[in-house]
Order: sequence, then structure tokens, then C-alpha cells
Amino acid sequence: MKNKDLIRDTLVSIAQKIFARFGYDRTTMELIANEARRGKSTLYYYFKSKEDIFAAVIEREGNHIQKELLKIINQNKSSRQLLKEYVLKRYKLIKQLVNYYNVMKEDYLSHLEIIEKYRRKHDEFELLAIKQILIKGIMNGELSITHDQVDDIALAIAVAIKGLEIPLFIENNITNFETKIDLLLDVLFCGIAKSC
Repeated sequence: MKNKDLIRDTLVSIAQKIFARFGYDRTTMELIANEARRGKSTLYYYFKSKEDIFAAVIEREGNHIQKELLKIINQNKSSRQLLKEYVLKRYKLIKQLVNYYNVMKEDYLSHLEIIEKYRRKHDEFELLAIKQILIKGIMNGELSITHDQVDDIALAIAVAIKGLEIPLFIENNITNFETKIDLLLDVLFCGIAKSC
């Protein structure tokens, strides 16, 4: 890593901690610069504004999540096991972010545009990840779906996974989460009808 990249990365790391502690509105460029033991001019050399450094923090978090999820997808396991591990790891990582953003609840809505930009990027990654798991299942003879159905089924799974976020994180009312994921996967892989 070049020295410039190292300095930028350090500034993002420090900003991440400051945003978590004080929230977006109370965090200032001066506070970040002081914590980094750098002049504000150094901070402005790398970032045009507080919004710019906040976007870098959000992007870093998204990249971390994707990197961790890719480790799961690239394993040599059944598509069912991959999907289960993917969903469980995804929720664990997002829960960590939700705890981070609890400090910023009021700020979150006022800066939703920045967050949503990276959320859309993650949604695209997620669709590709689920498609990859489904294609592995087809190639291994585990799934009876066709390649033509992969896009639609991946979208349905992504929507189902995302649908659990509100009761899980905002309402915090899901217990025995792993058991519920197993039930969801049973329905996905086996269906609920006696016969079709």
C-alpha cells in the first residue's frame, strides 16, 4: 500500500470511529483531523467534505461485508449449506452495522441518499452472489431449476432475505434466528405442498 493510500485508509478508519461515537451531525472535519493528529488541510487533501469522508466510511463497510460473504460463496459446499451460511453471516455483519448506526438514528434519515447509493451497490452484489450459489446447485445436480429461472429465483430469495431485516433489526423480535433460517431454506428447497 502506498503512503498516500495508507494515510487515506487511516483517516477513514478514524472517521468511522468518530461518526460512531458522535453521529454525523456532531462530527466535524476538525474533530477527525485532531483525532488523526493531522492538519485539516491534510484531511481536505483526501476528502472534499465531511459528506465525502462519510461516503468513504460507508463504502469501506460495504466492501468489508462483501469480502466476508465472498469467502462463504467460494467454499466447496452444497448450495443449501452455502445459502444458509451466507444468510447467517450476512445478518451477523449487518447487525454489527445496525449497532453502529443506532448512534446515528436521527442523522441516518438526513443522509439517506449517501447510504442508499452504497446499499444499491450491495444489492447488486447480493443478487450476483445468490445467482452464483444457485448456479453451483444446478451444476452439482442439487437443484431442479433451469439457468433461465436463476435471475427470478435469485431476486425472490434476495427479497425474502431483506424482508427479515425489519423484524430482526428494527423491531428486534426474532428469536431462534438460525432455526427460522433453516425453515425458510426448507420451504425454498423442498416446498410446502404435499405434491405439485
